Amino acid sequence: MIDIPAPPVPPDRDNRHLLCQMAIEVPLQEIIHAAVKAGWEETEVLTAIIEMADNLVLAHGSNAELDALLKAIKRRME
Repeated sequence: MIDIPAPPVPPDRDNRHLLCQMAIEVPLQEIIHAAVKAGWEETEVLTAIIEMADNLVLAHGSNAELDALLKAIKRRME
């Protein structure tokens, strides 16, 4: 299990995204190191992480759009 500290500030703080980066930096470096140790090139690992993060963001956006559409349909049916 990966140990990541909880956010020390509420969601509306401007620097929260930087604090999140700091919280996940060490675990992410450990994943990169483990993948390189397993035989992957560092650039392959970094590219894979970037592409996976991009896909997750796109999926999150799609899910949010779908949720909004479903809510709109439900309101029309009421």
